[in-house]
Amino acid sequence: MKTSITTRLASITLAALLTVVTNGSMLMSFDAVATIASAEQSRQAPALVTLETVTIVAHQS
Repeated sequence: MKTSITTRLASITLAALLTVVTNGSMLMSFDAVATIASAEQSRQAPALVTLETVTIVAHQS
């Protein structure tokens, strides 16, 4: 079955449009989640962590 150039062009255009819409909506939702997480993180009090000092002694060869 032969398809016309118009049908092929429409198919490629539709596929490109769906790809852009899908990727764009995913990026927008990721951005929204990152914005919310950033706002929540800035409201929390910073945690102070003190690490113990570790001294490693080894023989030199």
